[in-house]
Amino acid sequence: MKKVVLFAVLSIFVVGMAMPAAALETEFSGDFYVEGILNSSVNMLDSDDTVDYRQMRLRVQTDFKVSDHLKLTTRFDALEKVLSSEDSAFDNNQDDDNIDFDRAYLTYISPIGMFEFGRMKGITWGTSFADDEGDTDRIKYTVPIEIGDGKLYVLAVAEKVSEFDTMIDDDNDKFYIGAVYKTEAYAAGLISALYSYNKFQDPGQVYATDDLTASYDKNINTASYRSFLASNVAPDSVSSYGAWYSGNATNAMTAQGAAKAAAQAQAAGNLAMASQYAAAAQAAAAKINADWPNDMATSSLLTMKERGTTTDGKVYMFSPFFQGKFGDLSIETELDYIIGTVQYDKKYNAVDRDVEAFAYYVQGGYDLSPINVQAGFAHSSGDANNDDTDIECMGYVAPGLDWEKLFILNSDYHGMNGTLGNGVGNHVGTGFATASTAMIDGYQMIYAGLDYAITDAITLGFIGAMSKADDVPQGPGYDDDQGMEYDFTFTWKLADNLTYKAVAAYLDGGDYWTTRASGGVVDPAVDPDVYALFHRLTLTF
Repeated sequence: MKKVVLFAVLSIFVVGMAMPAAALETEFSGDFYVEGILNSSVNMLDSDDTVDYRQMRLRVQTDFKVSDHLKLTTRFDALEKVLSSEDSAFDNNQDDDNIDFDRAYLTYISPIGMFEFGRMKGITWGTSFADDEGDTDRIKYTVPIEIGDGKLYVLAVAEKVSEFDTMIDDDNDKFYIGAVYKTEAYAAGLISALYSYNKFQDPGQVYATDDLTASYDKNINTASYRSFLASNVAPDSVSSYGAWYSGNATNAMTAQGAAKAAAQAQAAGNLAMASQYAAAAQAAAAKINADWPNDMATSSLLTMKERGTTTDGKVYMFSPFFQGKFGDLSIETELDYIIGTVQYDKKYNAVDRDVEAFAYYVQGGYDLSPINVQAGFAHSSGDANNDDTDIECMGYVAPGLDWEKLFILNSDYHGMNGTLGNGVGNHVGTGFATASTAMIDGYQMIYAGLDYAITDAITLGFIGAMSKADDVPQGPGYDDDQGMEYDFTFTWKLADNLTYKAVAAYLDGGDYWTTRASGGVVDPAVDPDVYALFHRLTLTF
């Protein structure tokens, strides 16, 4: 017994001696912010009230350094919410479910290069243009090579976007190969990628799915649908609603087609055939539920019946970039180009669709201390027609949320990115692969601005831009003019790790918002003039 106690005491002593050494190998970093937002008109409707709210977030990253060559990195966010929205001392809710661990990965520096395994930062490359930083499950390999005055970084990445089934090869994956050359004056690089998606949706399928969901939310209490549920013993769900709606839609399209054929036969003098088609039209119409709400777009109905709900896509991306500063002159540019094909389940006999889209920007700046000026042009290709054989909208694949050049048009800080224009949204919309109209329409934008450093701690900024949609639907009434935006910023470095930033943004909107929201007709209820105010206090550590 004495030996056991002696061994336990010795073990505790050894562990206690080792703990301080281990603590020295642990590094913490992150930030804490509290911010406030005011929006004059979330939907651009005259009936909108001005809304304002405050929110916060704590982010902590921890690096556990096991050795000089081995490190484990984790990161979590806590209390990321509108203040007192979900847990408050006034309603006795507990702060027990507000911590979200979003990253954990291993870094191993081997004799042949650096390996990273796990869930880490992804969807970024080159400049911030076309980047949508997120948490990705990947394996990354990087090799640094000394060349001349700089260093060449060669990288390869295998990334799992989604795992739908552990037994069937029905996943979405990305594979990258790239290289970046960096010197003190500039950085230049090129990356190529394969997006191998076995279960995806093209823009038309996303619109159709959203239409069906909206229709379900609107019409779940109609008498004929409730009767359908009772007779088919089906669960009250979107899928059962889809079956009910699909039957009505099929009969409606059959009736429409037969009526058209009857009219053509009548015009040709074939009365017997006209009578036959007319009878078929009446029979199909009789099968339609009396209160069937015909609120889904015809294009959405045809999409579901002709293409199904998912695709199999193979898309290749190529993206060169350059960033450099030569004396007082700075230049930066990036091109993102994708090409490929999407295919549909053979049972639909749908024609393959070609994918070809691009986004690029060119920006120049000049340092006239204490004033720094910049000007540039950005273009993201759009495709307002979801029913043709081409997919040409770059925003669907890469909205470019990280760029945030304009506060209202290119950001989601304000929360209006999916609501502007009564649901049209802004350039980044509601994100990757969503039915965000303005994002899919693309944009062409010219901008210019300056930053004035009043002191070492205080900077004033201004940027103005003129934007138009890259593509709008064919036909009369539509307008591509998105208007002009003016942003004013105030930045105050209160301490080495404490910064206050305020933004006042105003969008003098064009007729794009009033016509796109209502199908090519000016909607008098939509007022495209919007302003937003934003301020944030940030502590970094």
